[in-house]
Amino acid sequence: MDPAEFGISTLPLQHEPYAAISSETLAGTNVGKVAVVTGAGRGIGAAIAEAIAKTGANIALLDLSVESQAETKSECEKAGVKALAYSCDVADLEITQKVFQQIESDLGSIDILVNCAGIFEQRPLAMASFESIWRQVEVNFKGPLITTHLVLSGMMKRRQGCIINIASRSGTVDVPMCLAYNTSKAALIRMTHTLQREMELDGLDEEIQFYGLHPGGVLTAMGSSATAADVTEKYGIVKDEAFYKHLFKDAPALCGQTCAFLSTGKGKELRGLYLDSRQDVTKLLAAGREFLKKEELNRLGVKFLDGYCNEP
Repeated sequence: MDPAEFGISTLPLQHEPYAAISSETLAGTNVGKVAVVTGAGRGIGAAIAEAIAKTGANIALLDLSVESQAETKSECEKAGVKALAYSCDVADLEITQKVFQQIESDLGSIDILVNCAGIFEQRPLAMASFESIWRQVEVNFKGPLITTHLVLSGMMKRRQGCIINIASRSGTVDVPMCLAYNTSKAALIRMTHTLQREMELDGLDEEIQFYGLHPGGVLTAMGSSATAADVTEKYGIVKDEAFYKHLFKDAPALCGQTCAFLSTGKGKELRGLYLDSRQDVTKLLAAGREFLKKEELNRLGVKFLDGYCNEP
């Protein structure tokens, strides 16, 4: 991804966990709850699981292998909670159904779901295999659809729940060579907006919260992978590596603690919105839900020439 495709904010941003979302502030706020985190083996997913564990929730960790989650499991257990790791390809409906049935048998009803599993390949469509393109869509969007579908009916019956979709700034911009990633993350953000509206229809708008969350500029193994040699040969250097790494300076714990904060219900006035982990949640909450909705802030949208409205 070329950093030039993105805006550079002049506003002060958070790059590390801060007081409102700290583990000390949130300690004990999720005792008795069960949380599921996908993509928990490393990086952002591991940080999310560890942060939510520190709030007192028991944790189900999902990734492609149990072995890859050993360190995350150990860190979660240090918080004094029960942490279990499961092997799961979230894009496979049958496998994921069985895993979620086992989670509920092992830990109980699921109160919190964080969809973090994701994959990325930087290639133009014409140079990519269709299988690779579609696999990204399946993991990044079909997976969250499956997991959400599996937990939502139970949450609705119990009239409580929180689902956090780890999105990306890429879902809001037209970065070339990232078609599958951009599109799947945009779909994830739109899914967040739409499902919150569906909760309104059932009188559960405040009881069940959905969030789309950009994790910030975290230099993960996925995001920092080198561009394929054949792509570089044809197009040259597609990103300034030094500048790229300079921008990606946020700690995984920032997203982790933001998820922990949202999972407690303390940020429910921000439900249904697309949030950035680097924005101070206290400022967003101070702005007020009605203002954010009226100004159509923190959501995907479109603007037309001459103020033409987005009418049917």
